[in-house]
Amino acid sequence: MDATENNLIGKVIVIITVLVVAGAVFWGIRTQDSGSKSVNVEVTDEDKYLGDKNAKVTLVEYSDFQCPACRAFEDIVKQVQESYSGEDLKIVYRHFPLRSIHPNADLAAQAAEAAGEEGKFWEMKDILFKNQAEWSEEKDPRGLFGAYAKSIGLDVAEFDEDLLPEDDSKERVEKDYQSGVALGVNSTPTFILNGVVIKNPQTVDEFKALIDAELKK
Repeated sequence: MDATENNLIGKVIVIITVLVVAGAVFWGIRTQDSGSKSVNVEVTDEDKYLGDKNAKVTLVEYSDFQCPACRAFEDIVKQVQESYSGEDLKIVYRHFPLRSIHPNADLAAQAAEAAGEEGKFWEMKDILFKNQAEWSEEKDPRGLFGAYAKSIGLDVAEFDEDLLPEDDSKERVEKDYQSGVALGVNSTPTFILNGVVIKNPQTVDEFKALIDAELKK
């Protein structure tokens, strides 16, 4: 075997090695991206949830009121919730304001918490998402939030006080946010189904397929 043949064989080996390594990296990334991540999520009475406390399946959503994707998922999550009894499915909502890109998200979350102090968390949640385009671009959306509070029958004076920085409502938002950070949440919406972070299903049927699988276990 002459030098030319040796060089040719050497080049072929190098190329094959590169392709094998590249393939392994590629499929490793694919496997990592498509895999599920288990996390330890503790749901307490302090959480905001729909469904029974001891439901068979728990779906936790980390969400941002100013996030367009979260708004887009609203109708899907509602249809999913309506498809099951409270004994089968509990849906938990947690705040995860993306502060670097959504300057009004924190205050919106606090507004929902303030409404919750008067028993109207879910009503405020709905109206904030419904009117997302209206308040998102405001420099200070407090006036709009006050109008929303009035429309759902809240004591506006009390509501305004609950929007102050020192109010407990701000602490509850931060508690949700930090729980998400601890679980590795870095985008919204993030869904966790019975302790497993799931890739966002795009349809009601995709959500239901995952929930049904959990119910059969």
